[in-house]
Amino acid sequence: MERLSAVLGQAVQFVYTCWDRIVLNGYLERLQRPEYLVHFFHDVVGIPCIEPSVLEQRTNAYKAWVRQFTDERGIPVLQAPPKGVRKEDFVQPYYRRLRSGQSVACVLTSLEQGRTFVSYTPRWKVASGDANYRQIKACRKRFLHYYWYVLDPVMGPMSIRVATYFPFNVTCYLNGHSFAAQELTRDGVRFRKSDNAFLAVADVAALQAAADRVSAALLERRCSSWVRRLVPVFSPTERAALAPGYRYSMAQMELATDVIIKRSAPLKALFQRACELGVLVGGAERTSHMFGRRISRHYQGDLQTLLIHREAGHPVMRWYYQSSFAKQYTRGDQHSDRILRTETCCNDTYHFGVRRRLENLPRLHDKLQATNDRCLELQAELLASPVDTGRLAELAKPTLVGLRRIPGLKLHDDRVIRLLETLLNPGGFVGEWTTHELHARILARHRLGDADYRLSQLRYDLSKLRAKGLVQRLGTSRRYRLTPLGLKLGVLLVKLRNRLLGPLATIATTPYASRTFPSRNSVDVAFHQVDVALDHFSAALGLKPAA
Repeated sequence: MERLSAVLGQAVQFVYTCWDRIVLNGYLERLQRPEYLVHFFHDVVGIPCIEPSVLEQRTNAYKAWVRQFTDERGIPVLQAPPKGVRKEDFVQPYYRRLRSGQSVACVLTSLEQGRTFVSYTPRWKVASGDANYRQIKACRKRFLHYYWYVLDPVMGPMSIRVATYFPFNVTCYLNGHSFAAQELTRDGVRFRKSDNAFLAVADVAALQAAADRVSAALLERRCSSWVRRLVPVFSPTERAALAPGYRYSMAQMELATDVIIKRSAPLKALFQRACELGVLVGGAERTSHMFGRRISRHYQGDLQTLLIHREAGHPVMRWYYQSSFAKQYTRGDQHSDRILRTETCCNDTYHFGVRRRLENLPRLHDKLQATNDRCLELQAELLASPVDTGRLAELAKPTLVGLRRIPGLKLHDDRVIRLLETLLNPGGFVGEWTTHELHARILARHRLGDADYRLSQLRYDLSKLRAKGLVQRLGTSRRYRLTPLGLKLGVLLVKLRNRLLGPLATIATTPYASRTFPSRNSVDVAFHQVDVALDHFSAALGLKPAA
């Protein structure tokens, strides 16, 4: 974060880190296996034969209690919205209608997959001749779930999904930003919040302190308080036998680091440039570094960098590791985007080397915070302007390698620009290569003969790129690849040559005609966005008429 602050300078207003979406699975530990279920009904409840009607009776009793509870309090019971409509947006009007003393806004019903048990008579004859013997098996079925949307005095708006089939597993949905807002309100700290992001706050230290007060004990205490009220399906004797009751595990956890910028214009321009370069700089090596995990031959899952939602004008960079991912995007209020949000979403804590039990929350926080910091360091590297740091000017100066003087790189050097353009071609991006492979690619791409561009000339041009740190050799092998600096400056040199030097040479004789390219993949789109940005820059310099 320090490096990004150095790049953005005084443009940063404040920074904070907070839990965003928190999803916890609640389960009765002593009812998760078939043998536990048999012990519960035989020894605790006193039912010798566990028939399907016994399990169905529990479901019907809970449904009847829900109808009575909602009718007495006038709580709306609605069907869940169709796919594509967020439940949080759908229930907002019901939160606004809550009267003083009420805490349940509404209840949504939804048919979803859930874990339950089935009971059936085995096909084979039981040797003991026990007529009450039934086969109990755990399975997943599609059945009714209730979503309780409540206003908690500590956590703010939250929801609890309750399964209507035995053993009545629950899922709790909470938000760390809502908790921080509740804490700031109690402390009397003024703030301005849009959705689940803080745009302004009177005391940044108080905001970070409030966000850090989210603990495993607090989450378990608030979830257990509502589960005891909304799942009253067990008698006191049964609750004593099921002690300690519901246990909670982490299902989906999102940790967000927000960088609030004073003005939206610099953030939009800088993040767009970082997205264009980030597609090229992504890959397995960099993604595994960000997540702090080693990649072996046993690895299974996604490992990729994607640029999504670019057509909507709000691009999102995503780095996937197995089923978890880190993402970066801009957001704000309805007027402007002033927040650069870096968010790591953990769908399986084992991806970060952490167990799922809720007491491991502090360790998971450290892992996700480290991932956010690495993403911000990547953005700082991409956002560091080569013009401001003098790297672009250094490319044109000669370099001494021992006693050998190697000329600098020039925009009018056709051979070097052609070499860089081939290396950066989105249709055939070269990861590692030998000089013979690269020579054949250049000849085929530009339809040249061996006499037009000799292998010795290619090696001389490569020596220029190596002297500037744009190309590196892999150990002691004969293979080469572009460096991260070569990726950034290579794109800049090629586009400057095509979009600036070319129009300067032909502006007097050839009218400018804009070109459009079909979007074939994310890299092509990123290259086209660089073209558009340079078009605006050329128009500002008067090199071509504005569009």
